[in-house]
Amino acid sequence: MAATDLADIHLPTDVVAELQATDPMQWIFKHEISVNRRWWVDELTKYGLADTILGDNISRGDIFELAQSALEDPSAALTLLWNSLAWGSGDSLRNNRARIASIAADPDFAGTLLQEAAGLSRTDPRAAYDLLRPNSKTAISDLGPAFFTKYLYFAGGGRADHRSCILDRNVAASLNRTCGWATLPIEGAWLASAYERYALLLDRWAVEHRLPRHDVIERWLFEDGKAIKQ
Repeated sequence: MAATDLADIHLPTDVVAELQATDPMQWIFKHEISVNRRWWVDELTKYGLADTILGDNISRGDIFELAQSALEDPSAALTLLWNSLAWGSGDSLRNNRARIASIAADPDFAGTLLQEAAGLSRTDPRAAYDLLRPNSKTAISDLGPAFFTKYLYFAGGGRADHRSCILDRNVAASLNRTCGWATLPIEGAWLASAYERYALLLDRWAVEHRLPRHDVIERWLFEDGKAIKQ
């Protein structure tokens, strides 16, 4: 099946008006999630990893503050990852125990890879995605696209035009069923080419609809996708 033409994928008209009126400080920077910090402390220290979880409640703005250091130091890249995972998981531990164990087996490799991915996230979304999922296989065991794109997103440090945004099954469900991207799978891992097209789509929508940030669109897609799945 031929890939859906990006020109045929649209935000609903009423959503455009809603997002144009959105306050990014409230909608994005103060978007806070309650996390199970005690669990994270126990698991990280069990494997001899530093406890760097920011708190019991973590906002997008909090994690943005970690991004610059992740560009410069592998251990800081791991700090950015742990907080991205905690925020993305909330009260659900999901596969985080397996992710921690996988990284603990070779933290130098993981930290160095994540540091490089953080840099690429700011210049080339597809290359960053390919780095963490080469040849359609995750480079870090148990760290798949739904969660490593959260890391790539936060590596942008809150820049309004950061092109590496979160792509998970909620976002994919909205893109597929609400916006018309019929060839985008909802479940499973996406090709790097799909992630690149997603970045191009957000670029187009931000300009076309005069939206202040790429991630205001991503958050709306996420919330819409959750409603679709219910």
